[in-house]
Amino acid sequence: MEDSSPEKKIKEIFFKIFPEENDSTFKMDKKQLEFENWDSFAHLQLVSKIEKQFNMQFDIDQIMNVNSPNDFLKFVNNQ
Repeated sequence: MEDSSPEKKIKEIFFKIFPEENDSTFKMDKKQLEFENWDSFAHLQLVSKIEKQFNMQFDIDQIMNVNSPNDFLKFVNNQ
């Protein structure tokens, strides 16, 4: 059975945007500064792909306060 949990889907999105990440380097609590290429463009890509995947829309405060995969997961789980 395929794991389609929100955590798994967010992880897959991060792997697409950060191809240098893999199962051994990726952690849900890894901070933005720990991702080599998490700049403003990557941030917009993450927000856009997660909004589309989960059919939701972040507000500006949420977008500004996200700095880890776990932060995205919290917003998805609380939608």
